[in-house]
Amino acid sequence: MLTESLVKEFDWDELTASSVWAFGPQKTGSNILIDYTIEGEVDKQKLNMLKGPIVHGFQWASREGPLCEEQMKNVKFKVLGGDFADEPVFRGPGQVIPTARRVAYSSFLLASPRIMEPIYLAEVITP
Repeated sequence: MLTESLVKEFDWDELTASSVWAFGPQKTGSNILIDYTIEGEVDKQKLNMLKGPIVHGFQWASREGPLCEEQMKNVKFKVLGGDFADEPVFRGPGQVIPTARRVAYSSFLLASPRIMEPIYLAEVITP
């Protein structure tokens, strides 16, 4: 469903559309996390085992961005590679989630981000 929609409505190629891991924040936001890894270069089995913690770190980073702890908007993150420890204790969520968050922060800051002007709307109804 999602893949078909991205291909037909937004002219994405099918491989990229099928590699979408998450939207954020809150799983419905305008930020996206995509797996751009290549099978021969990365251990896909270990990467898929860590998909949950990586997505959780992405959700956290997009909800509380590095600029004024404001929510990120309209940002695409690509997972390009990964090196994994052989011992499972070093690949636990306690290590992966904060690392994924810091990786998202640093890649966002390297991309020349900007703060948007806030708009406050107040509607007052009186008799």
